[in-house]
Amino acid sequence: IGRREDAGVCAFVLTFCWLGAGLFALSAALQYNDPDPWRWVAIYGVAAVAAAGLAHRREGTWLGLVVGALAAAWSVYLLTRIWGQVTISDAFLKMHEKGGAVEEERECIGLAIVAVWLWIGAALRLRWPVVRRF
Repeated sequence: IGRREDAGVCAFVLTFCWLGAGLFALSAALQYNDPDPWRWVAIYGVAAVAAAGLAHRREGTWLGLVVGALAAAWSVYLLTRIWGQVTISDAFLKMHEKGGAVEEERECIGLAIVAVWLWIGAALRLRWPVVRRF
């Protein structure tokens, strides 16, 4: 890849990381009405810090990988609790339901998004280190 392509890829990597940081921070802020908000504020807040770390320093890759692994493990744990009780469409079609398996399904999906986003961000960051020129 030439210099111009490198610059475009680096801009994409930074945008991807900062977009994740913003979305995870917003997700943390939206937990105020959850019955158990603090654990979700914590995981989304740490995910926001990890995504920002990916954008800021290449060394942030490890935090992204670790937080992604924790989110994936938590997601799999929740998945084992709800397996066979809900379908994927329940997460979107049964919006009136609060609590129970449908809520855990939504939590499982949110954690899976955190894991995949951070892993993709870490992979991009490892492949294309961002060179800053001022």
